[in-house]
Amino acid sequence: MEIYICDDSRPDLMRLAHHLKEYILNLDMHVEIRSFSSGESILAAYKRALVKPSLIFLDIYMGNMNGMDVARALRDDGFSGGIIFTTSSTAHAMDSYNVDALYYLQKPYDHKDFTNAINRCSSIFTEAAKTYTVSIRGKDTALPLKDILFFETGRHVTLVHTLTDTFSFTRVLTEVREDLKDCPTFLAVGRSYLVNRLYIREVTDTSIVMMNSDEIFIPVRLRDSIQAQISQDSLKSL
Repeated sequence: MEIYICDDSRPDLMRLAHHLKEYILNLDMHVEIRSFSSGESILAAYKRALVKPSLIFLDIYMGNMNGMDVARALRDDGFSGGIIFTTSSTAHAMDSYNVDALYYLQKPYDHKDFTNAINRCSSIFTEAAKTYTVSIRGKDTALPLKDILFFETGRHVTLVHTLTDTFSFTRVLTEVREDLKDCPTFLAVGRSYLVNRLYIREVTDTSIVMMNSDEIFIPVRLRDSIQAQISQDSLKSL
């Protein structure tokens, strides 16, 4: 899980990072915090990132591009994660509703105020903590669902493609599909693939292109239904 924090005041940025690190110590999961000092830098990093952040903290009053402008740009670019504003003024409190912000944390804040804000994000941490356990080289390994690009049928094995590597394990894809039937982010593409919708870059007439540029062929008989499902996902995110 990645969290972005953005503030043009270095002391405020360090204070926020400190509160976050204290909170993360109580979590049984890996969380990476990335810090930025301007709206332009956080947007540039977001656009480059294959792994998108789950949660973003934004100061409102910053240099050329304020936090509210950054939030609008992120939402326009498809960011569906949590946004928490940190600011010394309440002037933009009503505007925060327009970008679906989770909380408006007013400076100066103490650890109790921070905890009230971060508790609004409990569902984000719960989702990020979900894993799928597979046996890799004889060892049970819990793979975070958010790091899985897609599953693929191999010869007598199933391949799981993650953000960093590809592993094989001895289960058939139909069993994986059954295990993940209650996880709406995964989409079956024929009998050979199970795709994480979060990492679909585009859909052509014949295939699904993933964020890592892997291309998954869509069987002719399923093209209309799969394209309709993905189009419906896009509409829900608007």
